[in-house]
Amino acid sequence: MALDKIALAAALKTAFQAGLDDPNWSVDDAAAAMADAIDLYVRAAAVIGVTTDVTNLANVLIGHGAQTGTGGLS
Repeated sequence: MALDKIALAAALKTAFQAGLDDPNWSVDDAAAAMADAIDLYVRAAAVIGVTTDVTNLANVLIGHGAQTGTGGLS
């Protein structure tokens, strides 16, 4: 899945608004809300088409690998 920048911005705005609306909102609350928004954004990423070359200690190509499916971040 593509990263959803609009959803991230909305979640951050919600966190900022909470800080404005609640006089008891602490720096820790703000940091936690922003960290949650960023964590959700990053974990939504899909990694597609990873390829790699394998070399020996002399830097001679000895193999090639490819990931054709979709992987996620955790």
